[in-house]
Formats: sequence, C-alpha cells, structure tokens
Amino acid sequence: MLLEHGIGESAHGGVLAAMTVAEAVTSARPQWLGRRLPPVVWVSLLSVALAGTLAGTAVGGPWAVVALLCAFAAITGFVYPVQRKLVNDAIPADAPRATLLSVESIVDRGVCALAAVAAGAYLAAGRLDALLWHSAAVTCVLMPVLLLALRRAHTRSDRPGKAHVPGARTAPPAEEPVALPVDEGAAPRP
Repeated sequence: MLLEHGIGESAHGGVLAAMTVAEAVTSARPQWLGRRLPPVVWVSLLSVALAGTLAGTAVGGPWAVVALLCAFAAITGFVYPVQRKLVNDAIPADAPRATLLSVESIVDRGVCALAAVAAGAYLAAGRLDALLWHSAAVTCVLMPVLLLALRRAHTRSDRPGKAHVPGARTAPPAEEPVALPVDEGAAPRP
C-alpha cells in the first residue's frame, strides 16, 4: 500500500513506528470513549471507522495515507481493550474460561485466514483499491445487522413468562463477572 502511494521503502519503518505509537497511546486510554454508549455499540462504530480509514487510503495521497494508517492504528488501540472486556464479561463464572477463550481465538484466526485468501485474490488481480472499498461496504452493512440481531436476542432473553419445563434442572444464578480495569495492561503510572 505504501509503495503504491509513492512512499519509499526507506520510510516504511517510520510509518510503522508512528502507527505503533498511535495504537499504544489509545490502547492505554480506552476510557476516553466515555460511557454514553454501550461497549457493543462502540466496537461496532469503531469497526465501521476502521473500514472507512482503510477505504480512504485508496484515494489519498502519500501524506493522507500515512495519516489514515495512523488513524487506523489509533482506532485499533481503542477497540481492542473494549472488545477484550466484552469477551471477558460474556463468559459466565462457571464456564470453562480457557476453553472458550481458545475457541474465540481459533474462530478469530479462521476468519483472518479467509480474509487473507480473499485479499490475496484481490492483490493478484492488482485490485487493492477494490479490496479496501468492498471490505468497507461489507463492514458497513454487517455492523447494523449484527447490532439488530444482538438487540433482538437480548430482548427475547429478557421476556417474562418463559416456559418452564417440569423436571428440568435450572442452573443457579451466576455471579456477575468482575469488570476489568480500563487501563489493564497499561504501564504503571509514576
């Protein structure tokens, strides 16, 4: 991508360093997102923003591409801690935590592998711009659909008067998951 926009190989290390700094700053401060929206909505909005920044790199000049890549890294820094907290909070206390986290990681890597195959097909055809635009379009369509599905699932589970099957064992109420600190993994402050 950098070469395609006229950014020489000698500058790639500087661009990657700037991206790393942008991601580190925002991942240390996920509380900057505020509390006005639930974490699921933040992850969805930030996913759309990630897709938009990548799609924008298809039309920008060299400096715009560097700025958009740094914005992409900064957004990634925000979304990762929020996403991790959502996953941790979704696992009940009595569930096999390590197994569920491993399954989540396997699914994540599987999706990345499929995306890599698709990206390879686009790149082999010399269509990096189409890859970026198509992935942004798919993301912008899927995020609202996923949010609606989650909302419907949540409202169904909250409905009173669920049928009780006689003789069925009911699990004791699980304790609420303990929230992780918002600065988990951050360096200690002096």
